[in-house]
Amino acid sequence: MRVLLVEDDSSTAKSIEMILKSEGYMVETTDLGEDAYELGKFYEYDIIILDLMLPDMHGYEVLKKLRAEKINIPILILSGLAELDSKIKGLGFGADDYLTKPFEKAELIAR
Repeated sequence: MRVLLVEDDSSTAKSIEMILKSEGYMVETTDLGEDAYELGKFYEYDIIILDLMLPDMHGYEVLKKLRAEKINIPILILSGLAELDSKIKGLGFGADDYLTKPFEKAELIAR
């Protein structure tokens, strides 16, 4: 399974990457929304794991741009924003799932 991980916190990104690789996933990581958008447009991923608080653009914008381009790769938002409004907004913009930080390894893999 090929995963695009979009996470700007390097220690969090490394932890998630280790978890996924230990389960046999191939992981590409970026910390920028614009890079995530370009990679999502041009490469085949089985899933995109998307943080919302990125340095160059909000994760919601990345999500909206990908969906506007008819990119139907499943997108899991992984964010520290745990409010119900944030979850509803993300799912409304086309995310397939929403997981809040901190999370359990087993829950991430299950989703």
